[in-house]
Amino acid sequence: MQKELKSRQLYLFLIAFLPFSKLFTMPSILAKHANEDMWLCAVLGFLLDFITLFFIVKIMKKTDKDLFTILNEKLGKTATNIVLVLFLIYFTLKAILPINENKDYVEMTLYTLMPTMLYFLPFFIICFYFCVKPLRVLGRAADVLWITSLIGIVILFSLSFSNSDFSAILPIGANGVGKIVKGWLSTLTWFGDSVYFLFFIGEFNYQKSDDKKFFLCYFLSALMVVFFLIMFYSVFTSIASRQRFALTEISKYTTVINNIGRFDYLGIFLLLFSGIFSLSLPVYFSCRIINRLFNLKKTWIAPLITVSVQLFIMIFLQGYSYSIESIITKHLGVFFLVIGNLLPIIISLFAVKEKKYAA
Repeated sequence: MQKELKSRQLYLFLIAFLPFSKLFTMPSILAKHANEDMWLCAVLGFLLDFITLFFIVKIMKKTDKDLFTILNEKLGKTATNIVLVLFLIYFTLKAILPINENKDYVEMTLYTLMPTMLYFLPFFIICFYFCVKPLRVLGRAADVLWITSLIGIVILFSLSFSNSDFSAILPIGANGVGKIVKGWLSTLTWFGDSVYFLFFIGEFNYQKSDDKKFFLCYFLSALMVVFFLIMFYSVFTSIASRQRFALTEISKYTTVINNIGRFDYLGIFLLLFSGIFSLSLPVYFSCRIINRLFNLKKTWIAPLITVSVQLFIMIFLQGYSYSIESIITKHLGVFFLVIGNLLPIIISLFAVKEKKYAA
């Protein structure tokens, strides 16, 4: 049976899409909580996501069935629908801050003379188009966009390195475990990306040693973000918490830019191009869940619903953006932890246990 994805595309998915959403406001929030230990908060988040991915990969080794089939067989229809609704709420909430912070970035940084949210509206058109497409389109996008993501990050690293004082992150752990954990909990909406791989189960032909390649690419993706955070604090030190858009701020003071202009925008635009698909991921998987829950045959109905929800939040709740961000970062960390990490691990353990029992 022909699968929609190839394992190679899933390796590249980790590099192409996972780092992007963590490069905007997340660094300033981490710096506010943990100062020079902000990167340790991210390490904690990546470690938990790695553990989650580890258990999900164990299912991939053992079955060709997709997630929906596994849940129906093990839990029954009612319990499956409850789990899917929880994932739907999770993806809806997970999309809010990344989409809105990118809207603010485009509006306030790229169009400073006449800022308006109209500049960001084309994103929703692209997102809608992306969401009506089958899963194989996601794999094809990963095949191409990992290059733009990697080149964009390398350009920003190259331009920022000369301005970095890496001694600023010393002494390591000086802020204490409490602040590090608090910073980690406040940014869980930007982590939990391993949950996407639950929806890739059974959608590709698992090959021997795929697990090692998954983990290697995940490590590379995490390393890029952690190094970005270290460099970000090394550039701004005590005022890092006030630099809302880390992606722009980290490189704009380099000598090369002062001499030849904003060369860093090349790297930024490459990342923004990949970011169109990265920001669409939670919306895309929300559509897959809605299609399954309501057995929708027309592919445009679920994207219309999910994209409209995000558009409504951006336009009509703009005046409450600070309150929404505060609620998500201060009060929903446990929810993101349970649904984005613990629930996939539980599903993985349950499925593997049942598989062994059946054997």
